[in-house]
Amino acid sequence: MADSAKYDQIELLAGRARRGDHEAFRILLEQHRGAVVSTLFACGVRCEETARDLAQEVALRAFRKLGSLKDPRTFPAWLRRIAANAARDHLRRVAVRREDEIDEALQLEGGDDPHERAERVAELRLMLAALIEEDDEVVSLLIARAEGVSVATLAASKGISPDALKMRVMRVRKRLRARLADLRRGRSV
Repeated sequence: MADSAKYDQIELLAGRARRGDHEAFRILLEQHRGAVVSTLFACGVRCEETARDLAQEVALRAFRKLGSLKDPRTFPAWLRRIAANAARDHLRRVAVRREDEIDEALQLEGGDDPHERAERVAELRLMLAALIEEDDEVVSLLIARAEGVSVATLAASKGISPDALKMRVMRVRKRLRARLADLRRGRSV
């Protein structure tokens, strides 16, 4: 399709969507799904499942903000901007959650020596930097285990068997150790 015809179609669909045509909006989202996902990845989202969830959030934000779309022909750029903002918001939330996990882990360890505490903070920051998004759940599992929650209770809360939970944690710990070794040697992960 020629650029002019493509933008005419975008203008037509976006105009219909702004007037409440849900099917037109669905078609627009379908046509630009790849651009949304690639924008999310370009902004730092690394987990496919997270990207899918964020793409849903982008669709909802776009639907709510359709009235603010000044020129329907700019819908693709407008949608990518919403995706970039959603990715930044998500990454900020992840960073805050990881900082909270560092504080929580430090409280579990105890000890008042400031040098020991600084060393633990550095090690925990390194560990959290090595994690990828799909490991976030395992961090919460490890913290829960450190707090004394039983494997059976945690497994039941996740809807998996205790053995499956142990395997999941073991795999992530193994991956984390390898990534930490790489970080200590100064290689990027």
